[in-house]
Amino acid sequence: MLASLSLIGCATPLLVPGRPSADYIRPVVAVSSFENRSGFTGQWQLGSGMADLLVSELVGSEHFVVVERGHLDRVVDEISRQKNRLFRTEGRVDEGRLKNARYLIRGVINDFSHTGGGGFWVNLRSFLFLGRGHTARVAMTLTIVEVETGQIVDSIQCYSRVLAREAYLQGKYRDMAFGGDAFFKTPLGTATAKAIRQGVKGIIGSMPKQEWAPMIASIAGGRIILNAGRERGLRTGMLFRVRSEGRPVTDPATGDVLSVIPGPVVGTLRVTQVQGRIAYAEVVQGSGFERGQRLFRVSGPGGN
Repeated sequence: MLASLSLIGCATPLLVPGRPSADYIRPVVAVSSFENRSGFTGQWQLGSGMADLLVSELVGSEHFVVVERGHLDRVVDEISRQKNRLFRTEGRVDEGRLKNARYLIRGVINDFSHTGGGGFWVNLRSFLFLGRGHTARVAMTLTIVEVETGQIVDSIQCYSRVLAREAYLQGKYRDMAFGGDAFFKTPLGTATAKAIRQGVKGIIGSMPKQEWAPMIASIAGGRIILNAGRERGLRTGMLFRVRSEGRPVTDPATGDVLSVIPGPVVGTLRVTQVQGRIAYAEVVQGSGFERGQRLFRVSGPGGN
């Protein structure tokens, strides 16, 4: 006698709704392999599997730039291999271009279990729990660490509990790939998806926000090129006041940055040409313009 499986929750992982605001810079994050403290010792490698699922959801959310760390040695090996004289020079990647992670996300799996009430019945090929009360539980702790300081930004608790209203054929877990479509239709898969989704929402809410501002990207032949264009809403005729780099104010006791004093005004620029991701500007007044200086919109005549 086989009873149908009915789950509470979603069958597949869902991306966190809402696109990131263009007013903020997407933080660069890396995910390390999870530590499995759940006691689960089955067919799946939960540590690397959970980390891969979290990476997939972070990328899909579009709130982060996610860099490889779990298999970075393979990337480095490929970069080194391309320097070999046996490889053609065309298409060779540049060295020194790997992105630096600003935040590291590590995880601990505290619970990964599927329990059922009642007795069980065994046939020749599989076993079946009888009765109701079947529950899948997944619990994790996600910790966000700022790489520069080593300080823990936040610790996020993720817990998901999924009930199977009818008996569940435990043998179906056998030979099933972790993270595949079939897995996410099981109680454990549904609980995993919900916990990961909960964790991504928590990361988005806890991650420090760095405000975006247009900057001078290059100065070549008297032409000033900005790091923003049509996709950022720049238009011909816009005026921007340019400031040099600000000076951080730190706490003498802890060394923490308390605030940043804006740098002096260098001058004013007017946008003369706009492309997709860059724009060109001319000097209205001032001098001493350099790459990396920030721009602030000027309102009023000529700045609207």
